[in-house]
Amino acid sequence: MSHQRRAMRRRVLASMGGLVAAAFAPPALSVPGSTRTTSPSARFEPFKLAALPPAALRRALEPLRGRAVLVNFWASWCEPCRIEMPALVSLDEAEPGIALVTVAVADRADDVRRFFDEHLLEPTVVADPEQVIARAWDVSYLPTTLLLDAAHQPQLRVRGELDWHHDSVRAHLRAFAAKRPTQA
Repeated sequence: MSHQRRAMRRRVLASMGGLVAAAFAPPALSVPGSTRTTSPSARFEPFKLAALPPAALRRALEPLRGRAVLVNFWASWCEPCRIEMPALVSLDEAEPGIALVTVAVADRADDVRRFFDEHLLEPTVVADPEQVIARAWDVSYLPTTLLLDAAHQPQLRVRGELDWHHDSVRAHLRAFAAKRPTQA
């Protein structure tokens, strides 16, 4: 087979591989506006956890009793975490029924403080340098955000970055915050 024919064959096979990959791509990777693109609020998945929060997180949650809480596991060295943090803080300020607690996972206190100072943000921060809280709450991916009901029981989880400004996300959170916690 000539060099030219082999090159053409490689291009055709590569193109076919791209088409196959696009056909099986998850909705998050689909082209915006396509019929396979889902609402960002659909990324909330049910999440139950029987374990009590570790002491440091319990202390941060105590003043928020009676409110739904977003617990965002993040790190200053995690780019998707850095991108979504201003939107999370904005949501915390705009939605009185929902509070935000951030858990700085495997991060240095100086880096966390510098990030928030540079972005003029002031969320509640719980340090988790040894990943005690992350492990106890089965968080292995950053960012991960847990939505706790008013009794501070985890109900929903989002793994990965989310557009917290999106109308469907805000509506979903408002509806969740309006519900009364289920009794265990």
